[in-house]
Amino acid sequence: MQCPVAKIISSIPPLSRKQRELMKREALILDAAHNILHNQGYAQLTMDRVAEAVEYSKGTIYNHFSSKEDMVCSLCCRSINNLIEIFTRAVEYKGSSRERFSAIGIGYSLYHQINPMDAQNIQIMKINAVREKISTEKLAEKELLEQRITGMASSVVKDAIKCGDLPKEVSTIADSIVFGSWSMLYGALMLEQSDIPLEELGFSPSVKLLWINLQKFMDGYNWQPHSSNFDSETMFEKISSDLYKNEIEMLNKRKPLS
Repeated sequence: MQCPVAKIISSIPPLSRKQRELMKREALILDAAHNILHNQGYAQLTMDRVAEAVEYSKGTIYNHFSSKEDMVCSLCCRSINNLIEIFTRAVEYKGSSRERFSAIGIGYSLYHQINPMDAQNIQIMKINAVREKISTEKLAEKELLEQRITGMASSVVKDAIKCGDLPKEVSTIADSIVFGSWSMLYGALMLEQSDIPLEELGFSPSVKLLWINLQKFMDGYNWQPHSSNFDSETMFEKISSDLYKNEIEMLNKRKPLS
C-alpha cells in the first residue's frame, strides 16, 4: 500500500521545460546575490550587479525578484529549506525521542557552521529598513517555512511526551522546550560568528560544547534516558556518523571537532 506522502508526490505533475528553466535561472540569480553579499556586503548588492554577474538584463532579474530585499528573503527561504532537509533526517531517525531531538541540535549547529553566510542573511532580514521593503508574498513564504521547521521540532517533543520519555506535566510548556533549545543554539551560533576569540578563551569546539549543554538542558526537563545513564560521547558519534557524515567531513576540513 502506497504511503500518503508518496501518493501525494506521485500525483504532482512533472515540471514543464519552461518551469525547469525558470527555476534554474532563479537559482543562478540567488547564487550571484549570495556571492556579492559574501564578498562585498549588503550595501553593494544591487540589481545591476546581479544582472552583470549572471549576464542577464536587469529586467530579467526583476521578473524573478521585485527588489534586492526580496532576493535576500529568498536566500533565507533557501537556507530554511536546507535546514528542513536536515531536520527531516533527524525526525525520521530510528532512535529514541531524545536521540532525535539531539540530532536536530547537531544538524542545526553543523549546517550554520558550514554555511555562516546563511546566518548573516537572516540577521540582515531582521533590520527594519530591510524588512519593510520585502514583499508580502516573500515574507509569507518565509513565515510558512519557519512554522514548518519549528513544527518538526515540536513534533519530537510531543512524541516524547506521548511515549513517556518526557513527563506529562511538561505538555503545557512543550513550546518552551523548543524555544529554549533554539535560543541556546542560535545564541551560540551568533557567538561563533562574532569577533570574540572563542578558541583562545577555551570555548572550542563549539559543536561539542553545544552537545554537552543540550544534554544538560534535556536533563532539566527529565527527558529520558537521563544523560547519567548513557555515554553521551558515544551517542554524539553515532548520530553524527549515521546522519551527518558529509557535514562532519566538511567541517573537519576547516577545523577539527576534537
